[in-house]
Amino acid sequence: MTERELTTEKAAIAQQPVISIRISEALRLKLEGLKVLMSMKSGEPVSTSEAAKQLLESSKEERLELVSLLTVPTDSLLMIRRKADSKLPLSQAEWTAIAYFCLHGVERFANTAQTEISYESLAGILEAFQAVYGLLRKPNKTHLDSFFVAHLPPDRQAEAKKPEEIGSDDVRRAVTHTIRMLKNPTEERQRPIFVARNLYFLLDELDFPNIERLNEALRPFWPTLWRVCARGHYFHYGKPLQDPNSPAGGMDAPLNPPLPKFEEGDYRLEFVRSPSEGFSVWLSFPGRLAPLYPVEGYPKISEFRTILERLDVRRVLISWNGRYFLAYTVADEKDEIGVNFRAGDNGITFNFRGEDWQSIKKLFRRAWQAPQVRRLWDALALEYGEL
Repeated sequence: MTERELTTEKAAIAQQPVISIRISEALRLKLEGLKVLMSMKSGEPVSTSEAAKQLLESSKEERLELVSLLTVPTDSLLMIRRKADSKLPLSQAEWTAIAYFCLHGVERFANTAQTEISYESLAGILEAFQAVYGLLRKPNKTHLDSFFVAHLPPDRQAEAKKPEEIGSDDVRRAVTHTIRMLKNPTEERQRPIFVARNLYFLLDELDFPNIERLNEALRPFWPTLWRVCARGHYFHYGKPLQDPNSPAGGMDAPLNPPLPKFEEGDYRLEFVRSPSEGFSVWLSFPGRLAPLYPVEGYPKISEFRTILERLDVRRVLISWNGRYFLAYTVADEKDEIGVNFRAGDNGITFNFRGEDWQSIKKLFRRAWQAPQVRRLWDALALEYGEL
């Protein structure tokens, strides 16, 4: 082809009309959801036209169902939870949606010690992966095996192989070793934060035609998966998975008995119901002015309780810099260790002596042993997840 012919062809292509198609809002939301899923896999931005092309060419019903579920994520997750509570089987796409939000629940704020996911939840997610992986028809190898192993702690046998040589035996061995590590508190543990990504890709990329067996494999891990899924939804959207038809624990029910009050030393703790927040805790201090400090809502109460349990008060200059509170240990003039505590939103600060801190710690422990408190807290945990 001569240079003139080439120039003429390029000009003809450039003059081709651009077709503009008006799409519905529902279809636009589906395309936006598909763009997110495609971009997660490729690691690069995806255009609307690329998403539209895949949507038109896709023959995988589960993928289309997943896109529809993620178009209205809060409603979809609540619907999935209602099905699970009723012991109804979930579709592969519904399990994939749960795994998608588990991914967000594990990976968001993963490098912040105060918001790290627990070892127990990571082990549960990996056991769910192990159960589903065992359902595959081809036990020897899948195209994702090297991908799965790469997201787990180093495995010497797998490291000695090329990616294309890694097979199901390597995946099973690495998964078993990681679960054992996560469940052993005496071992120096690490958090493999991509285990939920493995579960999501396993469910999204591979076929599991026997839906009954898929549900049998995953149902034992539903409590863990939902807890991490709700956490991912809260981190992603900043709101709980609250069913408007079922307020948490029936907290606004007129016949609810009053919640108990607790005392420890000079401190008192009481609970106040709230239809929007679930409940708040009011911590009453000793002294002539008798100040009362409220901690409102599940996320703040959860962090407050975690500080009480996890802050090491045996050493000085141990700090906690969380989403809502700052705390650090200091020594007084008698070399006794206390805790400086400050709320991030209003700057209210307390300087607790060691004995005061221990009294408050015992107070919260006793309160959460009460059945009424435990019932309300567990209901909120279903909406917010592991925080």
